[in-house]
Amino acid sequence: MQIIELQQSDYDEAYTNGVSVSNVDVAYRKITKTSTAFLIWRVENMSIVAVPRDQYGIFYDTDCYVIFASSPYGQPVGVDSVSREVKGTPLEYHIHFWLGCSTTPDKSGVVAYKTVELDNFLNGTAIQHRETQGNESPRFKSYFKSGFRILTSEFSLLTLPKLYKVKGKCTPVLIQMDNITWEKFNSSDIFVLHTPNVLFVWVGRASDAAEKLNAAKLATEMKEQYNIANIVFVDDGYEKTLQDDEKKEWNKCLPLEKRHVLPENESETLNFFQRSNNIRLYKCSENNGKYRVAEIKSGPLYQCDLDADEVFIIDQEIHGIWIWVGKRASDKERGEALRNARGFVKKKKYPNNTNVTRVVDGFESSEFKMLFSFWKDETNKANGRGGKPTVLVSKFDAVTMEERPSLAAETQLIDDGSGSVTLWRIKQHNLVEIPKERHGFFFNGDCYIVLYSYQTSAEERHLLYYWLGSHATQEEITYTNAKVLEIDEELGGLGFQARVIQGREPAHFLQLFKGKLIVFKGKGTDFDESGRNLKHPMQYFLQVFGSTLAGSKAVQIQPRASHLNSNYCYVFKRGKHAFIWCGHYSTGDQREMAKLFAGKDFELVLEGKEKPEFFDLLGGKAVYATQLVRDDGDVRPPRLFHCAKINGVLRAEEIFFFNQNDLLPENVMLVDFFTVLYLWIGNLSSKEDQRQSLLVALEYLQTDPCGRDMNIPIIQISQGYEPPTFTGFFPSWDNNLWKSYKSFGKRRQDIEMKNAKMNGKEINGYQKTSGHSDFDQYDKYPLNILKEPNDKLPARVDPLNKELHLTHDDFVSVLKMTYLEFEKLPRWKQQELKKRAGLF
Repeated sequence: MQIIELQQSDYDEAYTNGVSVSNVDVAYRKITKTSTAFLIWRVENMSIVAVPRDQYGIFYDTDCYVIFASSPYGQPVGVDSVSREVKGTPLEYHIHFWLGCSTTPDKSGVVAYKTVELDNFLNGTAIQHRETQGNESPRFKSYFKSGFRILTSEFSLLTLPKLYKVKGKCTPVLIQMDNITWEKFNSSDIFVLHTPNVLFVWVGRASDAAEKLNAAKLATEMKEQYNIANIVFVDDGYEKTLQDDEKKEWNKCLPLEKRHVLPENESETLNFFQRSNNIRLYKCSENNGKYRVAEIKSGPLYQCDLDADEVFIIDQEIHGIWIWVGKRASDKERGEALRNARGFVKKKKYPNNTNVTRVVDGFESSEFKMLFSFWKDETNKANGRGGKPTVLVSKFDAVTMEERPSLAAETQLIDDGSGSVTLWRIKQHNLVEIPKERHGFFFNGDCYIVLYSYQTSAEERHLLYYWLGSHATQEEITYTNAKVLEIDEELGGLGFQARVIQGREPAHFLQLFKGKLIVFKGKGTDFDESGRNLKHPMQYFLQVFGSTLAGSKAVQIQPRASHLNSNYCYVFKRGKHAFIWCGHYSTGDQREMAKLFAGKDFELVLEGKEKPEFFDLLGGKAVYATQLVRDDGDVRPPRLFHCAKINGVLRAEEIFFFNQNDLLPENVMLVDFFTVLYLWIGNLSSKEDQRQSLLVALEYLQTDPCGRDMNIPIIQISQGYEPPTFTGFFPSWDNNLWKSYKSFGKRRQDIEMKNAKMNGKEINGYQKTSGHSDFDQYDKYPLNILKEPNDKLPARVDPLNKELHLTHDDFVSVLKMTYLEFEKLPRWKQQELKKRAGLF
């Protein structure tokens, strides 16, 4: 366990005077504590000045800003919000101070001081966020749904040319470069070169599809804003194919003879999106004038780990530092919390841009609670923010669920299970269909595939579930996965595949078997050689779970008294007779469900009133669990992530306050409802992303710091096949939204066609054909690097095929032909040309 002592030298100078303030800046006095608000101030001449609303979303990298956001708990707010008074509902306050990469210590000192001042005005209950340029939190980005811009200075607005980088898959960020040079370029980025007559959009070969789309949108906005005649797209490595007048304009800023573009810049890999489950809890205290930070435990964390008398630091390393202030901690500790957290960052030698957030006991944000395996907010429950609302409906048919998707999402029921079920068991690389009268009898040593068909108001829909027994072999699991893909393909792509692990069956899956699913031990062939009839064991002991038809099942366990639990009901079946044992804490509904597994001839046994022969059947009395179990933590809100594997590392970007527009057809997106995980497969997403989607989902669960259940259902759905259990997570859903969707390729084509008509000439730029696709997939390096000896080549260069790592322009310049022409030459001729070029 680590103990850290913070001294004066560990603190930022910016915070030394900003921890105890009594005056309130006049700029803050217009804030109404009971009203929603979104306000931004900038530091000017050592004080803060309100930013005009038409400038919201424009930041200068030499400056610092205070951003204040006030809204009902869990509700969005941002640049388009209108202030309104809210009665009867508590508001959550967020204060962000944003530091530009070129700001001064004086300005950062003022903004830190003013943040504390605003917090004091709000009675010390606000959540404080330290944000740095390029490392903004998902909540910060959510305020600017259309994106924001980071400029170098107000004076630069008057001068041209200018170079911008486009970043952000979900929230577009336009970042002005401090100078125009090829050194800024790498193939994973997109740049906009703004000249007096042309907006050039340079598209990196390895750039992200969503960033390309954002770049096209931003360029269109800039064209109108600055009244520019043309937008010209420039493909990475094809710069020399520009038309002469555009090439001349480009050369004035970025001479092509000095072109030097590498595949990627390691410093630009967005480390702050990288997921990691490393999380530690530290307790803070004063010790002889020194601030002492002692490690208590590593994750997973629980709410009970916190103490209202103390202050704690939650350490996610470079992914963020949180400091939590207990409600009975002193005002001094509350005011100095962010300063101390910054001192912790410096002492641990984390990067200076590590996000730091202060939260106060009783006013925690949703993203803070997500770090914990369990969270129950009693205060918020009284205000209508705890627990699920009561479902006041008895019909769960498909039409009702389509009409009420929020209900479907809440209950995770697609319909009432009245459709048709086809069930197969995997038996030695074969599918054995199970007759209808034997549906619902599963064995934990087997795997099953379920095809469910049901009728909606418009069409017949189909779902594919595959159930994996806890004792199934890896060989059978692998075969099941392959067979599901095969069935899906044979049926023309159903758009719904759900991985179900024994013990974590979702509500709708259980409803298909009308609350009578039984999981027996062993394999089906243990009781029936064909595996078709699935005969029961003659005697068995079942633990019954659930209290509704949509949530009930029974699992066979060893018949021992030590396996009893006062929270459940059990069924001991002997031939046609059964005993139903009901624990003290079991409900009437649980007992009714238990009767479904007992048959007509049963005897009810209440805990504490058992006859001796009952325990004789279980091998005698024994100690068992009698403590009441409560699972009443707060319902976790759904979360949307853009997930991708970059250089073998999972990176996840969360989208706060999401809507349907955030689902980009070019991407695979992940919706996390905590008890179930949805993978949304965009129609334009790459085959590689689709292939890796399940692995990405599993790694996402593995890297969640709160310690996730790896066996929860993972449901893959295709764009256009979204069930109401998914669409209900979104504020509003439009089935026709994507009919008018324009991909980057379509937007680019529209822009280039418009340019061609306006200018009366052919479309600008080199139009790559599909024949170049393989060539363009390789990392590209400058010619001088590729001419180095093999032992000095970059790791990803194929020394036998160096020519594949040339850009198109360099290839034509060196080999005097295109790659398509080169590819058609005989092998000996190719080798001869490569030798002459120094690439052999």
